[in-house]
Amino acid sequence: MLALISLADALNGVARYISRWAARLIGLLLMAVVVMVIAEVVSRKLLGHSFEGVHEYAGYVLAVLSSWGLSHTLIERAHIRIDVGYSRLPVAGRAALDLLSILAVNLVGWMIVVHAWPVFDTSLSNQTTANTPLSTPLWIPQLVWVLGYTWFALAAALLALRALLAAVRGDSATIQALIGMGHDADQQEAESLEADAHTHKDHAPRKPSAGGHS
Repeated sequence: MLALISLADALNGVARYISRWAARLIGLLLMAVVVMVIAEVVSRKLLGHSFEGVHEYAGYVLAVLSSWGLSHTLIERAHIRIDVGYSRLPVAGRAALDLLSILAVNLVGWMIVVHAWPVFDTSLSNQTTANTPLSTPLWIPQLVWVLGYTWFALAAALLALRALLAAVRGDSATIQALIGMGHDADQQEAESLEADAHTHKDHAPRKPSAGGHS
């Protein structure tokens, strides 16, 4: 069991490393697209010349960003999470919901992968090109796009595996550290308790001062 846990930890570390560098690369590509769009707008307004393909490739970058950014967001727990009673549950209840959530993410991720690869395969088999002046072969951006979703599904599977191993050992702390709301839930609970304390303090009866007027 310990050897399996060590292997799972190592694989999750590799997934975190690759996802982090992929997110940085996508960020640089997005900045390049912003510069290209600004240059295209300025050139069109001032020089009357428009660069072909800027908006087309900007769309490809956004599609790639949407797929490759998911794994980094999942691993770093940077996605939007809505707490509806989560912070009020005991540790075991939180762990159960965390496991349910990562299994649901795996279901969605692998369903996307199963349906995305045929899209790429069809474009490659038919040599489909974009309906634009550049006539870009669609299989090229679609390959990068589908690889991003595949990597997301693999990263989610690695997280689920490590969380399930922690569940077998009753290690709720590891489950929370990997996929739980963690600090967010604790912070929300602390803020709620602090707000309740202030409310009780404001409504507490005040004792009359010793030097009050008769």
